Amino acid sequence: MAKVKVGIIGTGLMGGQHARQYNAIRDVKLSACYDVDVENARAFAEEHQIPRAVQSLEKLIEASDAISIVTPDASHAVLAIKVLGAGKHLLCEKPLTTTLADAKKVSRKAAKAQKSDGVVHMMNFSYRDSPAVQEAMKLVKRGDLGEIRHVHSSYLQSWLSTTIWGDWSSKPFLWRLQTKKGSGGVLADLGCHLLDLVTAVAGDLEAVDCTFGTFPKLDKRGRRLNK
Repeated sequence: MAKVKVGIIGTGLMGGQHARQYNAIRDVKLSACYDVDVENARAFAEEHQIPRAVQSLEKLIEASDAISIVTPDASHAVLAIKVLGAGKHLLCEKPLTTTLADAKKVSRKAAKAQKSDGVVHMMNFSYRDSPAVQEAMKLVKRGDLGEIRHVHSSYLQSWLSTTIWGDWSSKPFLWRLQTKKGSGGVLADLGCHLLDLVTAVAGDLEAVDCTFGTFPKLDKRGRRLNK
């Protein structure tokens, strides 16, 4: 059986996670990687034994049977539509897109590609792999917890307040704090994880209501910077 050739778009921290997992699958071969940072892509290819660091999306699509999109959130929609339009299987990191309108466009494109070419389109929510989440899903499915009437969830992340994952001001993290770099902020980055985990355990939702607030930004003297 021929190995599935997989290309990776985006060679940052999560791109590395995708590469390591693909390299652990016997019937998968990483074929190429692509990033707007050419030097980073070349180093990534060397680290993960990828034969080619290509310099265009078109070349990556040509070299691949399936593609992972592991880029900042705002680029997901345009990249997903191009990959699906080329008839390639797709695994896109969450969130699917940053707007409902774009999500509908990708959904329609994915449905069309599946119907015409048998293309598979999936989203990756990495925390689904957590042993605790998997066990919780099993408990509910078996009926061990009875009827689920209430679920409380919280997401506590440390990379902004400590250096446990690295310096927050370094390039791999900094884009997450900038709307102009493609970040949807905490709600997009973490809120979709919470929604996914709750539905994975407790089942589909009928409605969602969200209240969102932020702390004011202060200067070193404690004076408010934003009005």
